[in-house]
Amino acid sequence: MKGIFRVAWALMVVCLLAAISLAAVNYVTKKEIERRSAEELREKLQVVFPSAERFERMNLSHDLSSRSGVSVLEVYHALIGEDRVGYVLRVSVMGYGGEMVLLVGISAQEKKIMGIQVLEHQETPGLGSNITEERFLSQFVSKSLDDPFEIKRDIQGVTGATISTKAVIRACQEAITYFKNLEAE
Repeated sequence: MKGIFRVAWALMVVCLLAAISLAAVNYVTKKEIERRSAEELREKLQVVFPSAERFERMNLSHDLSSRSGVSVLEVYHALIGEDRVGYVLRVSVMGYGGEMVLLVGISAQEKKIMGIQVLEHQETPGLGSNITEERFLSQFVSKSLDDPFEIKRDIQGVTGATISTKAVIRACQEAITYFKNLEAE
């Protein structure tokens, strides 16, 4: 009986030490992880809207969710000097493998998509994951906001990944709708 208590006590001490160690590592690395995440976001914003000098996150007072299964998570002003030249929208949409998060840059002056980046996805490697490749994403760049965004009409889908392709298209369409509402205000 003493042996069981001794093993249980040793296991409890090991678990306690592991928990304390994990908490300490989290405390030490948390700020660096946040700094790197913010830096990575700035880099992606610049890729999506290359002509902008800087970006400012908008404080929005109304609901950003959508009925189409797409949610606008954040909106950034794309600025050159003090002039707003467009927006970058961080959009969430359900793909084949789960939630996908994209950045969509839209020019307010030219009324076209400046760029698009997939930030997060769980799509099938080798199929749906091809939505992250330049040859797919580049077909959205410079598209007019009035284009239909339809597979086989003006968007070449990813072979074997129709759901993933449609998710990216829905994300762009929702970003455009949201942009038009912002411009109307």
